[in-house]
Amino acid sequence: MSRRMIIGLTGNIATGKSAVMRLAAERGALTIDADRVVHELLDGDATIRAAVVDAFGPDVRRADGRIDRAALGRIVFGDAERLRALEGILHPAARMEIARRVAAAEAPVVMIEAIKLLEGPLAAVCDRIWVTNCARTTQMARLQVCRGMDRATAAARIDAQPPQEEKIARADVVIHTDGPMSETEAQFEAAWTGLWDTNDE
Repeated sequence: MSRRMIIGLTGNIATGKSAVMRLAAERGALTIDADRVVHELLDGDATIRAAVVDAFGPDVRRADGRIDRAALGRIVFGDAERLRALEGILHPAARMEIARRVAAAEAPVVMIEAIKLLEGPLAAVCDRIWVTNCARTTQMARLQVCRGMDRATAAARIDAQPPQEEKIARADVVIHTDGPMSETEAQFEAAWTGLWDTNDE
């Protein structure tokens, strides 16, 4: 490869992004989970913690000084204005940290997973956009079985996100994850091979 390839990975909740990230890591990619970066900033950056408490009140601060993400989630979930306010605090700092990690990366491929990749400026740094997709029934089952949500909570989480079709329309690669893992792996392998071929043109 002549230069580093940056893949942006997105897809709605429980559509299989983690499985694709694992496959990429197994093939030597640096994988960056934007949500995990945000959590690390909330835990480790005192300035960001202070800004969150200032915006959302002392009840989101735990006794040990860290942010209670569950309490914060209850405040912003379903409230678009407050969610935007939170994202305004967190996302610029997360983008800076992701950019730092990409710049320092030695791996030839970097995969950045972000559920809101296409809704913000992070997509502009990506050479390719990959989207995971599955049926709503599969999402529901995964949220209930793997994450312990009741049916109403799982449905609300899915419904709160932008239509999956909007992501698919902008994808260079769509990986369908309804079937067995072997099918997901086969799609990943084809996309991975195509990535190298395309980059060598």
